[in-house]
Amino acid sequence: MIKLSTILCALLTLMLGSCAYDKADEIAGPKVPCTTPEVVSYSASISPLLTQNCRSCHNAVLLTGSVNLEDFSVIQKYIRSGELMGNVKHLPGYNPMPQGGNKLSDCDIELLQKWADAGAPNN
Repeated sequence: MIKLSTILCALLTLMLGSCAYDKADEIAGPKVPCTTPEVVSYSASISPLLTQNCRSCHNAVLLTGSVNLEDFSVIQKYIRSGELMGNVKHLPGYNPMPQGGNKLSDCDIELLQKWADAGAPNN
């Protein structure tokens, strides 16, 4: 014979398991639009972003993962291959970067993407 406590436990589990809110956008509020410059400058926007988020590990001294993001030709290589954007966007099959840290903001990713889409110029 099934105990009453077993039935109550099962019902409680079902009720708690169904308490979900599937409209995360409504909880978070409206998305704030990003304001990116008309032309994204490597020296004014991208290099400082890389310094702030990437170069503490990926530099000429540490060379974490054999990647030196102080070298512009290396940056272009990773932009052209799609690896840099795949990593910062945390896409499947890529190494989520920054490793062990929070994903870059949507606006930072949008800025990087706009620069990459423009051919990643050294401007």
